[in-house]
Amino acid sequence: MDSPVFLDAQKLSQLITFADLFDPLEKAMIAVSRGAASHPPRFAAPVNEKGRMGVMYGSLATPAVHGAKILSLFPEAPAMGLSSHQGFVSLFDSETGSPLAICDADRITAMRTAAMSMVATRALARPDPQVITVCGAGEQAEWHIRTSLHGFKTATLRIWARRPEQARAMSAQFSDQSDRVCVVSDLGEAIKGADVIHTTTASKTPFLSGDLLEAGQHINLVGASLADSREIDDRAVARVNAFTDSAESASREAGEFIGARQAGVIDDSYQITEIGAVLDGKAQGRGSHAEITAYKSHGLIVQDLVAAYEAYKNYSA
Repeated sequence: MDSPVFLDAQKLSQLITFADLFDPLEKAMIAVSRGAASHPPRFAAPVNEKGRMGVMYGSLATPAVHGAKILSLFPEAPAMGLSSHQGFVSLFDSETGSPLAICDADRITAMRTAAMSMVATRALARPDPQVITVCGAGEQAEWHIRTSLHGFKTATLRIWARRPEQARAMSAQFSDQSDRVCVVSDLGEAIKGADVIHTTTASKTPFLSGDLLEAGQHINLVGASLADSREIDDRAVARVNAFTDSAESASREAGEFIGARQAGVIDDSYQITEIGAVLDGKAQGRGSHAEITAYKSHGLIVQDLVAAYEAYKNYSA
């Protein structure tokens, strides 16, 4: 057996850019909606009081790859200068079964999540957004700022965080873009007039009220990835036209929609459309200029696999 290549965070950054991931991610989401990709439910097992071990696995027909992501999920790790999600993405060839690559999961996750938000924004937001608000000041906030600066060259970015000092620290990382990146300490002011909103927090309870949302906005719900976590309240859920990467995952893990349904704010008629169906031309995206759209990101293993494959392909070229 040939040894798989090991691609650490630095190597991955040299091998792939955000732009490299847009097309593969679109194709992967279309495959999910067509039933041509496998992404069984993820699971996590307690390790100790500090964290859990998480496992995701799945496969794609095109490219013909399969694999798994194995993570240590330790929420307090960032206080020690570490990622809260540390581990590896293992990539295999589905024609031969051979292991191809072992990739740093932290960097793969950060890049593909932010790139997927860009794919959703391009599909669902109004054209050419000029004001983008990022809620949060952690790792995903940083990568969503990077992707937004890259994808929308004339847009200005606002950073809001519950701890203003963290927002200022995040803004300082983009001092070379000070004309485009600023801190807004009041949430209402940060949301007002924004074309696109990225929520990238680990909030267990809603912080963004539907009363703050304005006609025509698009929201990428990124941070809360478990059924007991949510970033927007029931009022916001009721106001948005909802989209997601996997309807099946949303039924188990989307805390925003699960909570609103339990509260009786929405019922079984509430539609959550897969982004892959929109990209495939099988479902409508934004219905009007005034509609508020929301994309719920769960982060599927197939997104990790195509990102790892792009890095491996470029490494092998």
